[in-house]
Amino acid sequence: MDGRTSERVLRRFLPGAVLALALLVLVPGGVRGYELEQSLNMAGVASFPTAFDQPSTNIIHTSLELTDIKEPVIYLYNVRYGIQWRNLQVLGDVHYSLEPEHEFDHGQLRAKFRLLNLDEFRTYMALGALGRYVSEDEEAPWRIDDRPSSLFGVVTIELFPLEQWGGFLFNLYLDNRYFSGGVKIQAYPTIQIIGEMDYLHDTWQEDKFSGRAGVELDGDQNFYFQLLYTDVGAKWLANIGVGF
Repeated sequence: MDGRTSERVLRRFLPGAVLALALLVLVPGGVRGYELEQSLNMAGVASFPTAFDQPSTNIIHTSLELTDIKEPVIYLYNVRYGIQWRNLQVLGDVHYSLEPEHEFDHGQLRAKFRLLNLDEFRTYMALGALGRYVSEDEEAPWRIDDRPSSLFGVVTIELFPLEQWGGFLFNLYLDNRYFSGGVKIQAYPTIQIIGEMDYLHDTWQEDKFSGRAGVELDGDQNFYFQLLYTDVGAKWLANIGVGF
């Protein structure tokens, strides 16, 4: 990534990072931090899964694009359904484009199996496979880079490096198109600060970095709400998840 690209990513990602840091300071107890809490979204960060199982058998997640906070115009960005059976999680996603036009981009089906728990080191690993779908075969090159399937791996680590800051969750995800790094910080018992950056390898178009950051509000393990700033088109996203 050259200096110009780095500067552009930083400029677009900065509002979300500032929001996250401000909440750490302004939320009561945020500077002190808290232990990591079990939440409905423990099997995910924002766009990518963690190595954990989802606590509810079924989860439905919807992501909405907010084009203007003052006079919001809402577009559907993503719909996800997740089901958990023992150590196996199956996730189905329907993705829509943020830019240049709002249209169906591709579908994706993941099957993730948690197979390593190192509780002593707070380290967890999962492996899985995924398939990607496009509506027209001729769209496959630029929609999914002609890569309809992949294996993937996830490593999730919980750390408590600073006693006054509470718990940190770090997540690393890799498949044949994406490498992603995510973090969660417990700022309050029901509030997490989240950030996620990913690198997209694309032989059809230019490789690129993207990121998103913001807050997650959790409600008794039956719903969660995220407000995120993403540098893709400099947009705000509202993510809503419910479990049953």
